[in-house]
Amino acid sequence: MLRRLMPRSLAGWFAICWGLFLGAALVAGAALISLYRDSTGERLRRAELALSRGCDAIAGRFDFATAGGRRLDWADAAIAQMLAAGTMLALRDLPGVEGGLWRSGSGALAYAFPSYEGAEPKTDLPAAELPRIRQAAEAAIEADRPISRRFDGRSETLLLRACPLDAPEPGMAAWVMQRVILFGGTAYLRAAAAVAVLTVVLLGSAGWLGWLLWNWSRQLRRIEAALGDPAGTALPQLEMTGQRDLDRMLLAVNGAAERAAEAHRAAVAAAERAAEAERLAGLGRVAAGVAHEVRNPMAAMRLKAENALAVRDPERMARALEAVLGQVARLERVARGLLDVARGAAPPTGTPVDLPLLLAGRIALFHEQATEAGITLEVAAGVPAVALLDASGIEGALNNLVLNALDATPRGGRVTLSAVRQDHSLLLAVADTGQGIPAELRDQVFEPFVTSRADGTGLGLALVREVARAHGGEARLVHRPDGTTVELDLPQPE
Repeated sequence: MLRRLMPRSLAGWFAICWGLFLGAALVAGAALISLYRDSTGERLRRAELALSRGCDAIAGRFDFATAGGRRLDWADAAIAQMLAAGTMLALRDLPGVEGGLWRSGSGALAYAFPSYEGAEPKTDLPAAELPRIRQAAEAAIEADRPISRRFDGRSETLLLRACPLDAPEPGMAAWVMQRVILFGGTAYLRAAAAVAVLTVVLLGSAGWLGWLLWNWSRQLRRIEAALGDPAGTALPQLEMTGQRDLDRMLLAVNGAAERAAEAHRAAVAAAERAAEAERLAGLGRVAAGVAHEVRNPMAAMRLKAENALAVRDPERMARALEAVLGQVARLERVARGLLDVARGAAPPTGTPVDLPLLLAGRIALFHEQATEAGITLEVAAGVPAVALLDASGIEGALNNLVLNALDATPRGGRVTLSAVRQDHSLLLAVADTGQGIPAELRDQVFEPFVTSRADGTGLGLALVREVARAHGGEARLVHRPDGTTVELDLPQPE
């Protein structure tokens, strides 16, 4: 029966929870209003106002008794009784206020506490507060103005006020005091009860929401486990949970799984076709490049041989043979570079490499060639000490980059090698001050057989890219106004 009464949708659960929170908010609001009206500050303010009225009322009664400059006989018991009665009448409409008259040199003359809740009227002066009463009254008489005092305790605050009287003889003052209870009373009990109810409602709502969220979390963990199964190659068909809103989402997920499976099959087929087309296109580009690189030397060799045979001149035949050998060497370089690119770079060993020594070795290797060309070859400052690299692969890549930079840099130029740590990667760079790569070739310079030099094979940068990718990084070209920089971005472990 209880299960039938429980809502089966998320909206129903939220409606119940929001109803509870609304009720809690209303109770809290009522409690706050009650606390505001009966707060300690408000009660103290009302008490201070009552004391001011009480002091004025006692002064008014005394002025009536001494009207016309009448002097009173303080030793007369009837006078004392009259003053006490006047004080009682002055304070009767001020609950919790007690007070009396004070005369310098004589002390208290009259005392009244009309709202005292004891069995009999209170007529004895409170002895515990007598020093405070004396101090306040004497201060008011001396200053000739009303004096207020406040004494804070743990559970109550005592407010005391004294005001000088305009009497035929000097040294007269009226005094009043009231105790303000800080804890207890009906207002405090109402606030405490409201806070207790609010706490119970909030805890109950939190427990209910916690159970709801735990149930949802349990269902979601089951769904997560089904979706995260590493053995599955496609989204599974999920079972319903009995929660209407959650089941609607599961139906949508199941439908999406069917559509995703169909899209995956179509994507696999399209990828296979694209890969085949790319493979054929790559073979076509390589074949065209090979044909171009081979045809030119073959044509040159044929022309040299035919001319030598036609003339039958030994010297000319010797020069033709040297030219043929030069073209054969060029064909050998093309074949070797093509094989290196086809094999790709070997996976890096990841051994520690002394970077300053590595870059200094490139400087020493190409120093004579750079000197003859009138080019400054240098290493930038700030090279890291060690990096994890495949030394042989990186040496070959840097050799290719330095050779290209020297070929592209005019006399008087500069080629700079640098290495910089950037987060979790190492940036190796070779920068020159040459004329740069033609704009029409910039997007293809890392492809095989793409070169701007007549005697180049177009395989050096392709091999550099393969080395970078073998390290898990990438090679890129940076065009500067004063030259070109080739960068190898190589990841490094932390």
